[in-house]
Amino acid sequence: MSKQRAVISEVDEILLNATRMPFSKNLLLILQQRIRNALMLMLNNAPTNETIRDHLKNTEVQIQQTRENYSPPDESSFRAPENDKEALLLLQVTKKIRAVLRSEHAKGKINTEIFVAEDHRLELMQLKINLENSIKRITNAHLNKQFGSANQMINKLLEILQSIPDKDSYLERQYEKLLAIKDEIKSYLVKHSDKELEAIKAREEEKKNDLDVLFQDKKKW
Repeated sequence: MSKQRAVISEVDEILLNATRMPFSKNLLLILQQRIRNALMLMLNNAPTNETIRDHLKNTEVQIQQTRENYSPPDESSFRAPENDKEALLLLQVTKKIRAVLRSEHAKGKINTEIFVAEDHRLELMQLKINLENSIKRITNAHLNKQFGSANQMINKLLEILQSIPDKDSYLERQYEKLLAIKDEIKSYLVKHSDKELEAIKAREEEKKNDLDVLFQDKKKW
């Protein structure tokens, strides 16, 4: 009984984050059905427990409503975490969901096709969260003129994004944003190098002028 209560508590905690990250209909049904299965096991052990029976009835209604009325949000409407704390929380939730999926798949509760599709969606969600944090670090490195570190992070992220064939519009925007920052850094470095070259030429010209003055023909008085 305590094990099934823990299962229900974990899923309830995950479902609280449904407004923060887009849940597909399949994922929502998997989570709700996990609660239903736990309640059914509890009811087998305590068939006269009305609280468990009522909870099971409410869960059945929620499952039916999800099947009939739930419209999943647009995947590209991902809302970026506002701070590192929220980002860490979302990453933890995503990892928990992936663990639940693996568990349900291992028990034969969901078929392999749905498991692969949902796990891939969650993998992309983790990437989006990490991408937001990385872009913040890149922006800070750019502002502090730490161009080597910024370029290294940009190149790594571009390589990851290039390997994803099914990027949504959100990931496409982030890809373009990274390219724009890379171009800004390149332009700055080229401009900065030109300025340094001009300064060297100016110094050389100044020395040449000094030598001309030193070794010019002496005037006869």
